[in-house]
Amino acid sequence: MHEATLENQTQASVDVPGSIFLVGMMGAGKTSVGRILAKRLQKTFYDSDHVIEDRTGVKIHLIFEIEGEPGFRVRESAVVDELTALRDIVLATGGGAVLSEKNRDRLRTRGTVVYLRASVRDLLNRTRHDKNRPLLQAADPRTRLTELYEKRDPLYREVAHVTVDTGNQSIASLVNRLCQLLLKTRSEQ
Repeated sequence: MHEATLENQTQASVDVPGSIFLVGMMGAGKTSVGRILAKRLQKTFYDSDHVIEDRTGVKIHLIFEIEGEPGFRVRESAVVDELTALRDIVLATGGGAVLSEKNRDRLRTRGTVVYLRASVRDLLNRTRHDKNRPLLQAADPRTRLTELYEKRDPLYREVAHVTVDTGNQSIASLVNRLCQLLLKTRSEQ
């Protein structure tokens, strides 16, 4: 398919069959991109963290306070299992969802996984004022974010079918680029 044809197809709704699962660090844009991508692809959007909050009636940071990270990850794995079994959705996963091998397997085998990759600098700029990110409530958020990135980046790359660098582009531009890559990926399969 020619580049001009791909560009024209990304301006309106795009027919990409199956589910799309977004992975990446906190602040990479999974929820923002996911909402717009779902509209473009005419799919239902889910955010695994929001589903957990809706079901528990509390914010993620409170779950971390009460149950710790291990307790949260149990809840997260159950939600990821349930949501990845749905058809034709766009799912924004929590940043740590890939820590579980079962989650990675479910994501990779049940849909197309997109890694929204961003630099630590960009992630820090996007998250520095957000008090709802329990893993960044540290004395040195940059160091903590760097540690998380170094641990998780190989797992994101392992599970991803498509990787997109988010950089400083607008969400609309990012969604257009992502639609092009998804169409290209589908045509190569």
